[in-house]
Amino acid sequence: MDYRADMERCLAFARAQSGEALSAQTLAQHCGYSYFHFCHVFKSIYGVSAGAYLRQMRLFDAAQRLRDGCSVTETAFACGFESVSGFARAFRRRFGAAPSDFQKQQGGILMIVPKLETKDAFFAAGYVLPAEEELDPQSSGAYWLGKDFSAVSAEDYAKLCAPGYAEIGTWLLPEDESDKLCYFLGPEVAEDAALPARMRLLAFPAATYAVFSVPKGETPQQLHENVSAVWRFIFKDWFAQSGYVFDGSTRDFERYCGEETDIYVPVKPGESA
Repeated sequence: MDYRADMERCLAFARAQSGEALSAQTLAQHCGYSYFHFCHVFKSIYGVSAGAYLRQMRLFDAAQRLRDGCSVTETAFACGFESVSGFARAFRRRFGAAPSDFQKQQGGILMIVPKLETKDAFFAAGYVLPAEEELDPQSSGAYWLGKDFSAVSAEDYAKLCAPGYAEIGTWLLPEDESDKLCYFLGPEVAEDAALPARMRLLAFPAATYAVFSVPKGETPQQLHENVSAVWRFIFKDWFAQSGYVFDGSTRDFERYCGEETDIYVPVKPGESA
């Protein structure tokens, strides 16, 4: 029996029912497990109880509703809490701020709350840009800004891109001591895409991501600063209070689609969720 596949299917079901008051019993029934067997399997795989995971998911859903302008009372009951006071206590424990204060400050970097997204495996074709100097990738967001991409013609690049395409930017860590840190940037493509010379195909396995929307910048410099600020927030602040840990089975990346910029960080529930 493929327990991990069953639990991934269970989590996909839970995320699709966002806003409903789900219980571990409901998830067990969805997977066709007895309640006690389900709880044992879930915790053995994710290191956290199904109940703790569901509570966390409800709080992240609540934070997004507050960002979207819902009232505190409406949010509390829509997310399955029995009282506004109980919701406020749980929210403060998770995010360090009362729901009303969170809503007032939601424009700042520190108030960014990600959405959880399960993304199928995909491929990207990109340029590989060696870093020009010793740098901290978390302080060097949107590294592609101002770089020279003339090695590939606009015509060849356009052949790779479907309408409404998104571009993926990610750091490639050195594979040995002689290699340099490099930045990869290019569009999502099919696995069998014909690549122009000097472009590399990169595979991303299926994974669950915390997706952070980056505030728009009026200038390229502001975009660079905003992307860098969100990266720092994720690894210096967000992980510490999120209940999640980084999933090292794949890589994190920036995703650029039109005027929208998002940061995708692969995650899995941590033991203290």
